[in-house]
Amino acid sequence: MPRVQRKEPRQPSSAVAFLYSTDGWPLGQCKMEDVSKTGAKLVHEIKDDMPSQLMLSLSRNGKVRRQCRVVWKKEKELGVRFVNKN
Repeated sequence: MPRVQRKEPRQPSSAVAFLYSTDGWPLGQCKMEDVSKTGAKLVHEIKDDMPSQLMLSLSRNGKVRRQCRVVWKKEKELGVRFVNKN
């Protein structure tokens, strides 16, 4: 079994979230399965190809959101790293 190497511990979550392209187009709903200071694991039902950069919103109105970079993909799962804006 591969050893998981994370800089920050992940906390379990079952929050519903919404994915958007970086230019604001809605991509669909997802479930945030776990989250840390640096990233999250997302479970989704989106059928189209997922862009390598996206916005993760924790509210439908998009007021609470994080820019993300996809670091791994499986059929219905994504690992994302939060992108810091300075």
